[in-house]
Amino acid sequence: MALARWQAHIRRLRLLVEHADKFTTSAFVKRLDEFMLQLRSAAMVTVIYVLNRA
Repeated sequence: MALARWQAHIRRLRLLVEHADKFTTSAFVKRLDEFMLQLRSAAMVTVIYVLNRA
């Protein structure tokens, strides 16, 4: 579950970057900042999941 969530976030990041030219610079940076908070959270959950499996 945690790994799937992480992979889904990475796919969303790729899509965001692929469509970066559709945003103004400030709008893109704002979306990226918001996304990075979600990605950081997903990364932390994934690390905890992996450490608990060991």
